[in-house]
Amino acid sequence: MKFAIAYNVRSGKGSAQKIANDLHDALVSRGHTALLVSAPDVQTMRRNLVTVATDSSLSGIVSVGGDGLAHLVINACANTQIPMYAIPAGTGNDFARTNNELSIDINHIANRLLTEEPVNIDLGLITYGKDGNIHNEYFGQVLSTGFDSLVNRRANRMKWIKGQMKYNLATLLELPLFRPIAYEMELDGTTIRSSAMLVAVANGPTYGGGMKILPSANRHDGHLDLLLLKPVSKFELLRVFPRVFKGTHVSHPAVEIFRAKQIQLRAKALAYADGEFISSLPVEISIAPNSLRTWEAA
Repeated sequence: MKFAIAYNVRSGKGSAQKIANDLHDALVSRGHTALLVSAPDVQTMRRNLVTVATDSSLSGIVSVGGDGLAHLVINACANTQIPMYAIPAGTGNDFARTNNELSIDINHIANRLLTEEPVNIDLGLITYGKDGNIHNEYFGQVLSTGFDSLVNRRANRMKWIKGQMKYNLATLLELPLFRPIAYEMELDGTTIRSSAMLVAVANGPTYGGGMKILPSANRHDGHLDLLLLKPVSKFELLRVFPRVFKGTHVSHPAVEIFRAKQIQLRAKALAYADGEFISSLPVEISIAPNSLRTWEAA
């Protein structure tokens, strides 16, 4: 069998590179082939992965990093027969948490890659752009807009802090500056207009390092879940915020949840998906059923 192992040289203060090398050695020692893939920047990595994914003889592409690198691998593997596996070596690790596992036991991972059969999962597909310059991008977990996207933007700039604390601190810093946003949403042809703190569209249940923003989101059900948080006081938002780690925030009266196959969002807001900046709104999000192969959560 033949694998490609993509790693983020900056993840985990170099630990991602060691994990990638160890997995490479584990696969080779078992008589298989492994190619290491790295790049100095995101765009080069994106191009490298697209090139690698043209090799139909690959048995899988492994992402060693956080959700940002997993996002690039998702887009390289989508609608191909090449499966992907995410090893958690970054800040959020939500794709690995939902779809594979949080273990970094190299022998265990190598055995899974070599013996287990990948399964198909859904992805979200974002269409954005204007004036004939239209782009498509897949995501595995959550597309966020509004307050949470601003928190994501601030967290991405906080290079000196790792883990969940980064998102908690970014929330506290962004909250005093935030004002509710006027949204226009179209869900399978039904239009909804509402002022909101945030609108999140989910294919998987978590983002931001395990926050269960839409705990019912299921990557096998052929639908996207949408959470609308109507305006609340900043004190109330801080009071309710900790509940997102257990998913119990969904019972709050300001929270509305919808399911749809095709969603259009229009607002003066930014869209982030899998923790990565995508575009300013408007965007269109649709479900892409069974468009990615991956190893099921252990």
